[in-house]
Amino acid sequence: MIRIEDVHYHLVAKLLLDCFLEDQLVAKQIKGIEKPEEFLEKLFFIQMPVLHKSSEINSLNDSMNSVIIGYEKKKYKPIYVLFLSILCQLKLSRSVNGSDLQIYTQNCKEALKDIDLKWHKEYVKGNYYYINIIAIAKNRRGKGDFRALIMPIIDACKDKSIPIILETVTPENVPIYQHFGFELIKTITKNDSDFCQYCFIKQP
Repeated sequence: MIRIEDVHYHLVAKLLLDCFLEDQLVAKQIKGIEKPEEFLEKLFFIQMPVLHKSSEINSLNDSMNSVIIGYEKKKYKPIYVLFLSILCQLKLSRSVNGSDLQIYTQNCKEALKDIDLKWHKEYVKGNYYYINIIAIAKNRRGKGDFRALIMPIIDACKDKSIPIILETVTPENVPIYQHFGFELIKTITKNDSDFCQYCFIKQP
């Protein structure tokens, strides 16, 4: 397992594009954009410094074809992340078509109505580890990469006696997380949305 560096940003952005272009939530965010693949790759690349400075990003190797991104709550600095996000938005506004950015911004506002990013507060008090993204290239799936990515985090959180939380809008992911001991705590569907948010907790 290796930590990513600045030189890996392009490779990780391409991996995220490959993994999330057809994700239901991402698809909603880029709906109506003229060249969605090009836009999304630029977006992921520009977001990389924010993720890199606010979270742990680990890859199985320097090919960056299997990556896990997450953070421990007590180490997370929301004000700093907000500042980085504002800089990211400014950079994005200089890098993409203005109308595309307007569409994306409006789509994100609409998408946020369909998900609950604070669901865990009902179930977890104190410190926890949040898994934000697990991305595995299509040609690496079914080869043990998921286990290799997630087990070090599970073991570390067990040693620290803190729970792990995560969510997904992909139904196919549900049995995978359950196989690794994550409990499906809550399912959320809002505003007659066409997708469901599956919320998981793994206790230490």
